[in-house]
Amino acid sequence: MILAMSVGPILPAQTPPATPERPPAFTDGADAEQRYLAPDWRLRWSDEFERAGAPDPTKWDYERGRVRNREAQFYTTDRRENARVEGGQLVITARRESWLDAEYTAASVVSLGKFAFQYGKLEIRAKIPTGRGTWPALWLLGENMRTVGWPRCGEIDLMEHVGFEPDRVHFTVHTGAFNHVKKTGVGRAVTVPRAQEEFHVYGLLWTAERLEFFLDGRKVHEFGNDGKGIDHWPFDAPFYLLMNLAVGGAWGGQKGIDESIFPVEYRIDYVRVWQR
Repeated sequence: MILAMSVGPILPAQTPPATPERPPAFTDGADAEQRYLAPDWRLRWSDEFERAGAPDPTKWDYERGRVRNREAQFYTTDRRENARVEGGQLVITARRESWLDAEYTAASVVSLGKFAFQYGKLEIRAKIPTGRGTWPALWLLGENMRTVGWPRCGEIDLMEHVGFEPDRVHFTVHTGAFNHVKKTGVGRAVTVPRAQEEFHVYGLLWTAERLEFFLDGRKVHEFGNDGKGIDHWPFDAPFYLLMNLAVGGAWGGQKGIDESIFPVEYRIDYVRVWQR
């Protein structure tokens, strides 16, 4: 098993998307929504967060430390103040408190070494926090990241939100050819008024042909396989899940951090993966 704390320092992912050319419009939204709701999906793996206490250690591990993006928080491990299950939800909390070399603590819960999958349908129901300086995300990384590196391993950002833009959520893909470093990251921002006040369902359909992103069952973004190899399409391999709440950093901290908002909570109601 590869411990999350051992890989944290080498993860350069979950980076702010560039501003690429506007992605092409997709024309099969209604068909995609029918595929998304098709009755032949079979649940393969899930966490309904029904057992109070720590996140299920058979399903989740943690990143540890100050991992990436010049973020202000220290990710703690197995600390209920930062990650706990209560009331049928996973609660990730960012706190303003001194911890080693940081002034904030939070958690990044990952399935690395516990669960990874290739192709299928992913759905996460979550209620995001907001406030200047917050940066919650739901995302996936290629399980081969340690051997091929980032961004060649691929990154799928199912949802990112920065608190200084309270009414927008972002859906982004990073690959060797398309990433923020080259200013070619392929993403789409969606306006969600008062996004932090309600739970929303973030979904992904993943096939060998394309990635399709959904918000509350409606298709909002896609990324297609153009057949030009792994630097364009690294998504024919297993990926693992990450759910984290960052503070500040290269993107989340662009407008500073409002110290008065802490503690802030990020709530995840369920995580489900289906396959055929």
